[in-house]
Amino acid sequence: MSNSVNSSTFSGRDLPKGTRDVLPDEMRELQLITRSVLDVLDGEGYGEVRSPTLEYEHTAPDEHLAPPSPYRLIDEHGDVLELRSDMTVPIARIAATRYAAVQPPLRFCYLSRSWRRVERGSGDPREFLQAGAELLGAEQPDGCVEILTVLARVLDASGLQQWSIGLGDSHVIPTMLDSINADAEIQSAVIEALVDRDFVRLDRISAELGDGLDLSAVARTRLNGSSIDSLRPGACDDQLAEAGAGLVALVDAFPDDLRERTVIDLGLVPQIGYYDGCVFEVYDPSFGRPIGSGGRYDRLLEWAGRPMTGVGFGLDVELVHAAVAGEQRGERGLGGVEQ
Repeated sequence: MSNSVNSSTFSGRDLPKGTRDVLPDEMRELQLITRSVLDVLDGEGYGEVRSPTLEYEHTAPDEHLAPPSPYRLIDEHGDVLELRSDMTVPIARIAATRYAAVQPPLRFCYLSRSWRRVERGSGDPREFLQAGAELLGAEQPDGCVEILTVLARVLDASGLQQWSIGLGDSHVIPTMLDSINADAEIQSAVIEALVDRDFVRLDRISAELGDGLDLSAVARTRLNGSSIDSLRPGACDDQLAEAGAGLVALVDAFPDDLRERTVIDLGLVPQIGYYDGCVFEVYDPSFGRPIGSGGRYDRLLEWAGRPMTGVGFGLDVELVHAAVAGEQRGERGLGGVEQ
């Protein structure tokens, strides 16, 4: 069998889909951003960790609990290894093993590369550089307030001027569906539509549900953080007030400057299955998609073997860099990713 590469499908000029070269000028700018971010995290008491690029294949009891890696290989002993798809799962492992006897709260940060499967032509990166922080074992909602406050300081240090945080709660929509006894199939269809931001499908499901619940209108609700009073009992219907109680308690604990940069999004649901409380995304008007995300993930730590609270965030450093450049030049987008 020949080991030669078929020249009709590959040349020395090609890159794997979803990857890109980083050239010296851009590398210097990226390093400036990462140093600034890590300096803030270090100053806030978050210790930097690094985990192996390769981990043993993990099998979660719920297939949606931990994001599976799309890239696997067999080592010389026959064990299945995988390229990590994020850093939250390895940090949960570190907390349950290397820090098993250390009393919480535990504060970790990281600057690491991860890998995800991408659809051809999507423009999404297969390999991406993430900077982030994880707070484990903190009382809630104080832990969520701390991690979001730290995130705000990191965004300021990165050079972004116009960032905002979209804040939701993974319990809002399920709580409202439970109130009308919607079955598991309906709940799954609604969450799937929200993950895809498919509001046409959501409108159809909402119309079929009836029961006086305008689910589509709830999912489209956006509020400035300073307008949180409109979710309090007496200011909205009882169903919505009950579903939004966690968000109200969280935003009430925010410092004023964070509240002003927060947009409450009742239709925001987790993109990754381990989030089970507050969820959030980071936006910048110069870039057309989220440049970071995070949330609370208590169930993941229980699966890892050390039950406690967990909340964290991850920023795609190259998207942050593109957003900073976009603010400076009034341009959009990130070039150089192979389609």
